[in-house]
Amino acid sequence: MTATATLSTTFTCWPTGFYQADLTAMEGPGLGSETVKEMNGQLRTLILEAAARQPEYRFGVIGGQKSSLDILRWEHPAVDWLRGRILAAIRDLTLDALSDKEELAAKVFEKSEIRAEGWAVVYRQGGSHRQHTHHDSAFSGTYYIETGGVGPGGGHLQLLDPRPAAVARQASPGVCAVQPTPGLLVGFPSWLPHSVQATLHNGGTRICIAWNAAFNTPESLS
Repeated sequence: MTATATLSTTFTCWPTGFYQADLTAMEGPGLGSETVKEMNGQLRTLILEAAARQPEYRFGVIGGQKSSLDILRWEHPAVDWLRGRILAAIRDLTLDALSDKEELAAKVFEKSEIRAEGWAVVYRQGGSHRQHTHHDSAFSGTYYIETGGVGPGGGHLQLLDPRPAAVARQASPGVCAVQPTPGLLVGFPSWLPHSVQATLHNGGTRICIAWNAAFNTPESLS
C-alpha cells in the first residue's frame, strides 16, 4: 500500500488593505506643509460657501451637514490638487489589493476608467457619523481639512472588524481608531464598516471631504 502525501498549509483569509498618507510630511510636487496649508484654506472657503447656499444633506450624520456629491468636479485648483492626491491613493490601494498579481494590478489601473465622487462634511461640536459602508464602489476614504474636536475618546475615525465572531471571541480588538489631522488622507475598501466617533464639544468645527472610487474595467485586460 502506497502512502499518500498530504499537503498542509496555513494562510490568512481576511487581509484588509488600508491607506494613510500625511501629505504635510511628504516631499515632492504638491506636497509638504505649506502646500497643504494653502490648499486646505482654499478648500475650507469653498466648502463653507457652498454649505451656506446648498440644501442640507444629513444621511447618517449627527450634528453635521453634507454637501452634494459633485465636489470633485468643481472647477478650482485646490479641487484639482485633491483629485490628484486621491488618484494616488487609489493606485496604491489597487496595487496592494492585487499585490500577488502586479501585472494585473497595473493593467486594471491603467486601462480602467475610474469613477470617483466626493462630498464635504462639516461637523459641528459633538458631531458624529453612524456606522456604515459605501455601495457601488471599490475604495472609499476621507481627506481632513480642519479637525476640531479630536482628543482622548473623541473625534476618531473608527474602522470596524467585519467579523462579528472574531470580536465576540476577543480574537480582535474590534476597532482600529485613526486620529484625524489636517492634511491626512485615508482610504480603505468600501465594504469595510466604519463610523465617526462624536467630536468633543469644546473642540470646534471639523471639515473633511469623503470620497468613493469605482472602476469601469474592460472585459479583456490583454
